[in-house]
Amino acid sequence: MPADPDLHSAPRRRRYGLVARWLGLGLALSLLTGCLVDSKNPIAPPGADAMDPEILGSWEAHGEDGAVFFHVFQPTGGVPGAVEVIAVGFEKDKSGSVDRYCGHLSRIEKQHFINLIGPVEDCAKTEGEPYFFVAYDRTLDGVLTIRLMREEAVKKAIGSGKLAGDKDASGGPTAHITAESAAIRAFILADTGGLWDRALAPLRRVEPPGN
Repeated sequence: MPADPDLHSAPRRRRYGLVARWLGLGLALSLLTGCLVDSKNPIAPPGADAMDPEILGSWEAHGEDGAVFFHVFQPTGGVPGAVEVIAVGFEKDKSGSVDRYCGHLSRIEKQHFINLIGPVEDCAKTEGEPYFFVAYDRTLDGVLTIRLMREEAVKKAIGSGKLAGDKDASGGPTAHITAESAAIRAFILADTGGLWDRALAPLRRVEPPGN
């Protein structure tokens, strides 16, 4: 049965919270058509082979609306590779907001990814919630660059049958991936350059006082 397009657009677009505001630092939200890509399954299950201690810590970006900080840490008692991300946004009027994201790291060859769910109130209550994928690169001087999957590239793959995903009421592809993790990894490995958006506004590491 075709899926209702309303189930795969506005509700997911709202789900990105402060991440959506941060997108505006490097890519105007008005240029984003439809919703951001999400997935029923992660790129890979959690595993120790994907652990990356260098991603842990605090990162910041600045824009016209104010600063956005992302605090990335390993949850106490979490599975290997698990991360939580606390996003803190400050406004010009000194107000602010806080979002929590939950997920885990994945690695495909030399490529690093975060599988994230959120924003959520409780990371213990995320069963059935979709993931969104963040590809990242970090430099030795403390700069983190981020990329997200291009909606149109994913829709094209779903429409052609190269990647399993939901269809809308008219039979057209949505940006919701339903493929198994192994198929998602194969899809990423087959990319020749059009799957990921250009790098968003870079995040810079914030060193704690005394370092």
